[in-house]
Amino acid sequence: MVQASIIIRAYNAEATIARALESVLKQDVSYTYEIVVVDDGSQDRTVSIANEFLRENVRLIEQGNHGVSSAANTGFSAARGKAILLLDADDELLPSVALGLEALISSPADYVYGDYIEEYRGETSRVHASDPFKVPAGAVIWRRERLVDAGGFKSETVFPEYEVLLKMWDIWKGIHVPEPFFVYHRTDTSITADKERIAESIRLLKQKFPARSKEIDLIRNYDPLAL
Repeated sequence: MVQASIIIRAYNAEATIARALESVLKQDVSYTYEIVVVDDGSQDRTVSIANEFLRENVRLIEQGNHGVSSAANTGFSAARGKAILLLDADDELLPSVALGLEALISSPADYVYGDYIEEYRGETSRVHASDPFKVPAGAVIWRRERLVDAGGFKSETVFPEYEVLLKMWDIWKGIHVPEPFFVYHRTDTSITADKERIAESIRLLKQKFPARSKEIDLIRNYDPLAL
């Protein structure tokens, strides 16, 4: 029985996909896990590099370039674990993510969110999460059956994780584990560096969830100048 599924979303990630995979595979944990790599139409060597890591608990799914939300949902549909975690191919999982999984397994929580390490232009900082809207996808562990109830990661925005939270906000209960779950490597070419795309995603969320404006305003500032 697979306890956790780590879904790695990848697009033209030849420079970082090995690091992401190695960060998961080197975890010294007692739980069973699988890695589901979803390649979103890469045009570089991402697929060939990922193929070198394939084994019993590492799978690769290839699809056309449909975006991060589609890649998340593709991975979720294929995942077999009771717990689901999204990791982008340019980020790294940390050993303390095991504490988040333990918290999810030992409680009735629908999701668990942790802190994270943010790296940008060689500078790193520990980010303490005051709420789940302050963390990127890699710092949230979801209970699979609850995601099924919510319909999975379906979104027209770059924030499928926030959309799930907004949709289920009055129903779900989350737990915060004050330990860093992953390293968030930001670059000037990251999706979250596209100010217009971020602004459009926020606009779409407010349009879709007009009663959740207060929660949407909690979403962290992705402007590099805010660091």
